[in-house]
Order: sequence, then C-alpha cells, then structure tokens
Amino acid sequence: MELFSISVGTRTEDEKKAFHRILSDKQKELHKQCKQLKFTFSASDDRVIWTCSGKLPLSSWTASADTLRRLTAEAVTAYIMEEKEQEIAARLMFSEFEFDDEEEAGRILQWFLMLLQKEEGPSGDFWQSRRRKLSEGIYQCLNEAPELNLDGFMTFRLQSYEQELREMAEYAVDEFMLDQQYEEFVSLLKYFVYFQEPKMPLVHVIHKGEEDFLLLDGNLRPIERPRDEGLVMERLDQDMEIEDMVVSTLISVSPARMIIHTRQPELPVIVTLAHIFDNRAEVCCSCPECSALLGSGRMMT
Repeated sequence: MELFSISVGTRTEDEKKAFHRILSDKQKELHKQCKQLKFTFSASDDRVIWTCSGKLPLSSWTASADTLRRLTAEAVTAYIMEEKEQEIAARLMFSEFEFDDEEEAGRILQWFLMLLQKEEGPSGDFWQSRRRKLSEGIYQCLNEAPELNLDGFMTFRLQSYEQELREMAEYAVDEFMLDQQYEEFVSLLKYFVYFQEPKMPLVHVIHKGEEDFLLLDGNLRPIERPRDEGLVMERLDQDMEIEDMVVSTLISVSPARMIIHTRQPELPVIVTLAHIFDNRAEVCCSCPECSALLGSGRMMT
C-alpha cells in the first residue's frame, strides 16, 4: 500500500541528484523507526518523486502513522532548507527591498545567504524557527493528503516561513548597512591619521583585557587622556565600543610608532586599532613589555 509520495519539479540532473541524496539519507531514520517501510525514487524529464509504501495492518508496524508523518516532514524540511531556501530568500529580498546599486545589492544578498546558513547565535534562532515552521507545515499537508507536491506547497503554503525570511532579510540589510557605516568611519579615521604629522616617537598600548587599556610613552610613563571626547562604534550583532579615550588620545598624540601589547590579537578592538594606524602600528604578544605588564601566560578569549 502506498503511504505517501513527495514530488518536486527539477530543471537539471544535479537537482534530481540532490533530492535523491538528501531524502535517501533521511529515509534511513524512517526505516529504523519502521522496518516495514519500502522507499522508491522515480524521475521524469522535469520531475522526481519519492514514494513510501508499507504493508497493512498498521498494528504490525513498529512506529505509528503520526511518527511516520513527522519524520517525513523533517526529511522534506531538510531538502527545502538545503536546496530551495536560498532561491526563495533571494526572491523575497528583491521583492521587499529596492537597491540603487546593483553591486551593493549583490553583496547584501551574499551577506543574507551567509546568515541563513548559521545554526548558532542570533541567526541560529531564525534557523531553528524556520525549520520548525516548515516541518509543521509539511506535517499538516501530509495529514490532509498522502500526496505532496512541493512546488504547490512552496507557492501557497509558506506564509509563516516566508515571514521568518522577511525578518531575516531586514536583519541582514540593517546589519550590512551598519557594518558599512562602521567601515567608512574607520576609513575616515585612518585617512586622518595618515595625513597627521607624528607628535610622539613611540606609544605603548597595553591591552589589559576586554576594553581595558593603558597608554604609555616610550619611557613607559602613563599618557594622560582627554576626559570629554569619545568615539563609539556599534554593530548590530555586537556593541563594539573602542575605548573612546584610547582612540582620541592616540589621535591627539599622533605617535610615529605604536606597539599594541596584547594576549588577544584577534579581538575586533585590536584589529581595528591596528587598521586605523596602519603601518605605524605593530601588534606584539611576547616582548619584554608584554611579559612585564601582561604576565607570561596567554589570556583566554
């Protein structure tokens, strides 16, 4: 007895292979749950079908029909998210937002698609929510009828899932624009430093951890900081406050050479400081000053 069939339109042999690969992998779990099941794939020029059949009576099965539908929904969800989601997402983004610059639109799209793949952090919450909505929608369809046409499903039954993608698109556009503003601001500071005449031969920037800095001159004497100046840079995914007095002090003293002593050279604040001061800056993790002021051990990030 045929229990269900899942079909989808395909344009290339690669699409057929992807459908077969993903669902073949997922059907292993289905077969573990119910060994009475039999699966087959069939394909025409423009369509591929996945069929599941099983012997009656249901009472002889090792899994319930409801469990079968839920596992099937999860399998089809995996296929849509891996093979169809980026196409759906791109269509939605360009229908929801207008871009004046084609190159910028392409960069934002790539940023958006990259965020869709993240399964951890803020993006991961969206990923889990989308997965859940897709799976529930497919499960409901299988409850209504044993034959599921994925083309029709993706056209008419994706409202809540598409709303998740719209929210993710808004998040991606906002984050991209803030990131651009941040980059432009850092570039402006770098441009200003480039044309500024050096006023001090050497400054040691001692990174004591997180955003705690100590500024010393070439003789390892503290440099006074201005009290009322500040530069705050924010990104959507993290508040990145470069210690405002550090930047303003460094720009005001304009060192010919700057050594950043740190145990965490990969931190954004360190990378940004080095970028602003470019060839004037050197990042050091193991000189005598590092050992004396930061200790001999490496600080944990």
